[in-house]
Amino acid sequence: MEQSELRQRLVDTLPELKKVVAGGVAGCVSKTAVAPLSRVTVLMQVQSMRPHKFSDGKNPNNQYLWASLRKIYLEEGIAGFWRGNAATCLHRFPYTSFTFYANAAAREALERHGGLPEKVCTFHPLDVIKTRLMAQTRREYYSGVPDAARKICRDEGARGLYRGIGVSLCSTTPSIAINFTAFEEFKSLFSKLGLEPGVALSLCSGACAGSFASIVMFPLDLVRRQMQMVGVGGRPLVYANVRQAIRSVFITGVRRRRGCPLWWLLGPCHHVLYAEPADQQEMVRGGALVPGLMP
Repeated sequence: MEQSELRQRLVDTLPELKKVVAGGVAGCVSKTAVAPLSRVTVLMQVQSMRPHKFSDGKNPNNQYLWASLRKIYLEEGIAGFWRGNAATCLHRFPYTSFTFYANAAAREALERHGGLPEKVCTFHPLDVIKTRLMAQTRREYYSGVPDAARKICRDEGARGLYRGIGVSLCSTTPSIAINFTAFEEFKSLFSKLGLEPGVALSLCSGACAGSFASIVMFPLDLVRRQMQMVGVGGRPLVYANVRQAIRSVFITGVRRRRGCPLWWLLGPCHHVLYAEPADQQEMVRGGALVPGLMP
């Protein structure tokens, strides 16, 4: 291949590479920005599986947002708010890169051929590791991403890295559909209300879409997180299957009726997620927005 031809191929590939990088950076920035809220959400979602952590032996330690944030600060310091964020970014970068790129490719394919390319990509093991790291408090079992991966494989076998994948697969498709559809609907609504195209429109539309999708998908997300905590440290399995997990979550919810709604987190998360690519894509595509999602 001639050098000029190779150079031309690299030039042609650059815009596509920018789309991928923009999506990945947006995912990392958005999750890092709301990491303290994400940490509290995970702690609240999995605490019913750790009754030995209850200070009074009966009631969960993390029942309210501000009290939980204060507890993390007092016990772990500022760094505690970002515990597990490295695993989050490792998971988010390829996940959101693919999501943004696939969304753009799907739009172009639909415009050209009326068809939709089908691609499947999963980074579930990193999601499990992220949940395990974020669920730790003062007593650490996993010291980092590599250590967590090694110990999970040692204690639970390779299947431990795929805890809750069934629930994840069942929730991914509707979550993506709701996110993208809601984003376009809110974008159209705010445009009709007089909001000009730009970052502000993307911020409002993304925040509302993320909050709406999270409200709808929160029950499945709760079950997924609890399934990911099954078998920690080689302990006996709390749930034998998803049916048991759903039943336990329902009974616990009816009994307690407390928790941190994930949409409190995903509102600001989607503010950043949808706005960040908008700025970057304006340089790449002359202002065209490629929305993404953050389940």
